[in-house]
Amino acid sequence: MKILILIDAWFPFIGGAQIQIKNLKNILEKKYKCQYYILHSPSANIVIRFLWSFWVIFQVILLDKKQKFDLIHAHAYWPGIPGKILSIILKIPVVFTVHGSNLLDLRKKSIRAILEKAILTKIKYNWVITVSSNFLKYRNINKNITVIVNGVNVKKFNKIKVSKAKVFRVLFVGRDDPVKGLSYLKKAINLIKKTYPKIELVVIQKNWKYSSLIQEYKKSHVFVLPSLSEGQPLTLLEAWAAKLPVVVTKVGENPRMVKNGYNGYLVKPGNVDDLAEKIIKVLKNKDRKIFGKRGYNLVKNKYSWEICAQKTYEIYKKVVPES
Repeated sequence: MKILILIDAWFPFIGGAQIQIKNLKNILEKKYKCQYYILHSPSANIVIRFLWSFWVIFQVILLDKKQKFDLIHAHAYWPGIPGKILSIILKIPVVFTVHGSNLLDLRKKSIRAILEKAILTKIKYNWVITVSSNFLKYRNINKNITVIVNGVNVKKFNKIKVSKAKVFRVLFVGRDDPVKGLSYLKKAINLIKKTYPKIELVVIQKNWKYSSLIQEYKKSHVFVLPSLSEGQPLTLLEAWAAKLPVVVTKVGENPRMVKNGYNGYLVKPGNVDDLAEKIIKVLKNKDRKIFGKRGYNLVKNKYSWEICAQKTYEIYKKVVPES
């Protein structure tokens, strides 16, 4: 099965979609004999990404004469438009993956928000995959919608052994975007320091070698994700793979993964006092390692890239006519 992947931003830009595609490609090609062809914008600049979404239509039409694709798999957001157009022109099915619905979730009023809503809910695809069941609450022209969550490779985390930092260490991992809520976390840390001055905030926003990133997770005592909106964050899975207790906001898939007071804590998005209170709870909890262990067991059993690949391949088989 020849699958054309359309994504508007690619490495060195790193997000959940890029990591998911990379892992799915490895498994689907080796285990399911698929052939992945990835086309992406030459830059993560939003204007270039938008223009690429139309240029790629002509690129694919020429490429299809040689390759004859069986399926188009577009990843949010902009690629949904060329994915649908190419599906009609080439007469092949299109699958669309939603990695998050930030502007819908935040109820933004802008031209971009209107376009995002149209791409996510007004265009008819052969099948829609969403990483978060939170997306299902929106009225959608599509009825074939399946939730397939992301995965993590716990074996990579188990191989790396490092000691915990001597000072209580709060870790944030995420891109430099206001929606990630870092400003609220910094305010919360300043509040906490008034009572507990020996606390350290480590912020990782740039690309790291993965083994080095794993070390940073394992040196830390708690992972905090104060996002205002999320799909299904890979960083949460990574934190649990490192056996960390977590403090995350009640957005996206987080409330369905984090059981408050069991494997982490849930907080109200944008609430600095609530965020500070929950971080202090972890700091004072002598059994916080148990929280991390429970999270580890969850991702080990239910959140693997192999499961994600298997479910994705099942969708492919549903939409591609048998020859």
